[in-house]
Amino acid sequence: MKKEFASIVYQIWPRSFKDTNQDGIGDLGGVIEKLDYLKTLNIDYIWLSPIYVSGNYDYGYDIDDYYDIQPEYGTMEQFDTLISEAKKRDIGIIMDMVANHTSTSHEWFLKALESPDSPYRDYYFFRKGKNGKEPNNWISLFGGSGWTKISDDEYVMTMWAPQQADLNWENPNVRQGITEIMKFWLRRGVAGFRFDVINIISKKEGLPDKNPHKKGYQFADDYINSLPKAFDYLQEVVDEVRKEFDFFSVGEGMLLTQDAALRYSRINDPLLDMMFHFELALIDCGPLGKYDFRKLYRWTIKDFKSIVRKWQTDMQDRDYWMANYLSNHDQPRHVSHYGDDKKYRVESAKAWAMFNFTLRGTPFMYQGEEIGMTDCKLEINEWKDIEAITDYKVLQTMMKLPAFIAKKVIQKKTRDNARTPVQWSGATYAGFSSVSPWIKLNPNFTEINVESQANDPDSILNFYRKLTSFVKDHPVLTFGRWTEILSDHPHIIAYIREDEHEKLRIIINLSDKPVTFSLEEPEGTDILTTGKEGAPYNSKMVFAPYEGRISEIKRNES
Repeated sequence: MKKEFASIVYQIWPRSFKDTNQDGIGDLGGVIEKLDYLKTLNIDYIWLSPIYVSGNYDYGYDIDDYYDIQPEYGTMEQFDTLISEAKKRDIGIIMDMVANHTSTSHEWFLKALESPDSPYRDYYFFRKGKNGKEPNNWISLFGGSGWTKISDDEYVMTMWAPQQADLNWENPNVRQGITEIMKFWLRRGVAGFRFDVINIISKKEGLPDKNPHKKGYQFADDYINSLPKAFDYLQEVVDEVRKEFDFFSVGEGMLLTQDAALRYSRINDPLLDMMFHFELALIDCGPLGKYDFRKLYRWTIKDFKSIVRKWQTDMQDRDYWMANYLSNHDQPRHVSHYGDDKKYRVESAKAWAMFNFTLRGTPFMYQGEEIGMTDCKLEINEWKDIEAITDYKVLQTMMKLPAFIAKKVIQKKTRDNARTPVQWSGATYAGFSSVSPWIKLNPNFTEINVESQANDPDSILNFYRKLTSFVKDHPVLTFGRWTEILSDHPHIIAYIREDEHEKLRIIINLSDKPVTFSLEEPEGTDILTTGKEGAPYNSKMVFAPYEGRISEIKRNES
């Protein structure tokens, strides 16, 4: 097994992490300043969301220049300092490789517009319109058409924001360009890459309509999702880079299937070290994504356990590797999404941490989750996310929702929930900055912050520190076999992690109610998990709401 599998990764969305030049925007100086704090969380890698030069239409995911640092975040010299200081603490830096699209201000795109004969035209998907309309009925994943008009009769494919033009990976020059970008940053000292929506880099040949009599929901089928050439293209790029570098790699797989995950991250023959899937993130959404309100954002613990069971058993039975997460820059805060962010916020945050860090796979945590940060209610004029702003209109026009309902849908699912500033203290502006931040600060920062939790032994922060240390000391929690128990219990998720050296039983109440259960001690089990009153679980007992304490995993030395 690769050593990278046993890593703990901390994701930073730099714009909201820590501001050191007092402009209300997080920066590289803030990451450097907090390296010692991050080390207390026992992390091995920091994944930086994009820090390249960008027009900020999608806050870094619309890249103008892959070879330089966004001035708001700092300089290349500061980046080199970050690499150096992180290495002193045995922390590697993972860059976000956005390779499905560039911004429409990128040099390649600007050169493509210079002339109809420009060789850069084939770097993108330019098409003539049909009958005064778009070339086909494909839609954007941010809502609306997947095409942006660039002249009276010509369009370019933009499956995200209109400022993000999809790259044509069939062109070998595109693949070579991505290869050179990766080599540039690896020479600079980065440890690896997180590949953004890497499973959609190939598009169906001819870009045909998806059922011309219906809206073009092409992303749910075989029009862009893990097509055969996507694997070939990625294989070519990573093989070329691996001739010179060994690097950490994790891929984001939009609507990823298990068969595709196997091809991407097979342990013995990997394209990438590991993949993310979205099934837990979208558990309460309809088939069209997180703003598909038709499930009314309802889900059950039974649903949740079914998804976990599906992925945990398949990845170990077929020998591929996954990255585990509950929060990131694209999803609501998980203590609000899955847990109870009010009465049982502390208990809930600990329980979900216990879950995320004891699954088979590599655990990722997102900035602020280690103190139990919650969603923040933002009004329409406070939204910053282009996805939210666009889909607010789409929900009213395409889905025919009244404006007040569309607003509530956006408020529940907007990416802005995850992007409010990290709450470092109860001081003015939460210790994030000395000036008003670029986005609204969650008003609960006076209660929820790093400073107030740092010296509290029962805090969420110190639970994370104990939990991550425990995971490091017990390889069984990374590599051991995962076997579910209490599979039919409506409130508890429970499983055994075991290898030839150790056997651990994890039992977590995911509900906001006390629950009872009975568990017979399996023959040969040498691990006992004790409850709130110290009673062994091989008797019937009461389990407190959102139970999830590191003290509840104990080795029976007798």
